[in-house]
Amino acid sequence: MRAIDTEVRALFSRDGRFARWLKVEAALAQAQAGLGIIPEKAAQEICAAAHVEKLALERYDELYAKTGHPMVSMLRLLEEAAGPDSGQYIHLGATTQDIMDSAMVLAFQTLYGLFRDKLLSIQSSVLELCRRYADTPMMGRTHNIQALPITFGYKAAVWADELERCLQRLEQSRERVLALQLSGAVGSMVSFGADGDAIQAGMARALGLAVPAVSWHASRDRLAEFTGEMALIGGCLGRIAQEVYLLMGTEFGELSEPWAEGKVGSSTMPHKINPTSTQHMMSLARDIRYHHAAVLEMMWVDHERNIMHFVGERQHVEECCVAAGELLDRADGLLAGLQVNEKAMLDNLNRLGGLTQSEHVMLELGRKIGKQRAHELVNRIAVDAFHSGEPFETALLKNETVAQAMTAEQIHALLDPMAYLGQCPGIARRVADHIRR
Repeated sequence: MRAIDTEVRALFSRDGRFARWLKVEAALAQAQAGLGIIPEKAAQEICAAAHVEKLALERYDELYAKTGHPMVSMLRLLEEAAGPDSGQYIHLGATTQDIMDSAMVLAFQTLYGLFRDKLLSIQSSVLELCRRYADTPMMGRTHNIQALPITFGYKAAVWADELERCLQRLEQSRERVLALQLSGAVGSMVSFGADGDAIQAGMARALGLAVPAVSWHASRDRLAEFTGEMALIGGCLGRIAQEVYLLMGTEFGELSEPWAEGKVGSSTMPHKINPTSTQHMMSLARDIRYHHAAVLEMMWVDHERNIMHFVGERQHVEECCVAAGELLDRADGLLAGLQVNEKAMLDNLNRLGGLTQSEHVMLELGRKIGKQRAHELVNRIAVDAFHSGEPFETALLKNETVAQAMTAEQIHALLDPMAYLGQCPGIARRVADHIRR
């Protein structure tokens, strides 16, 4: 269970960002040298210099304060490192957004692998829950109120199936998102002369990216699609975290986060075992949705390019990805060590003394007196029993219509929650087997 949070943060650190800028610049120089546009020696020296450890980055802030331009400041340091002659061939024909967009896509290229592996690890833990607890009964709840019996394995199967769709969408988006950006100031590629397509093809091969049909300077849907995938993953994991958080409550006690020796829940109440990680997860999922919404807003780019969207877009994309990395790590730990209290699940299943079997009673009674009449009658009996505290079975036996339609033994059998699990155990096993295949 390898943590990825540190890797994701490093990817979007200043040095990580510069490393990707430099990788794109090196690929540009290589492609142009291969076409005879710049000298081979110049490309070799540019590539040799295009590493953060080769640049005098201690001077970057000084240059940025002077130029007010993040890319130009870095290019001047690269020019110095490549030498006075070879440095003249850096960034030939490209515009800043070409480099920055391609570099962002390179980050996504890394994240696709990291996030996919982490999702598979999370899903593996959930599939184990499906199998282990396929037959473990618990109370299903709708509108936060006890509804009908299910099994915990069935609940986990719902999680696993949603995670499978997250994995599918992530993989399906890869082809659309991982596209090079190189087209010059307005996307016309005029600065590359007749060599624009060939330069793009060479760079795309070197970087492992697709060649887009046309410039996407003003079309920010690729970035929005990627953050949208993060938002959907966040929605899935945030909902799972919320379920654990709610079922960890004292009055439920059905699930619990992993708890280790020495962990402290409260600085003042020694007894507290708080759902801390799940609360972090829900907060991170909300952060991801916020950042994705901001990226969507920034899709409204006027004409061929502007800077209004570009100023905030990178920050929102990066923070979205960093939050997703932490969320995935926390989800991996939570589900690998999730504690399941089967006794509490069984206790809660019987908390209402058979009232949650009212549907079972109503359907069977409906075969004798009609569904609508049965629903009205059982509803009245159940509500009265709930408010008076009388056992539901006793209340049913006292009703003349019910007593004429069913024997006491039949009524008793209908109130057994274990007889009303439906296909939950089979569904849990089927989902687990299908996804594993």
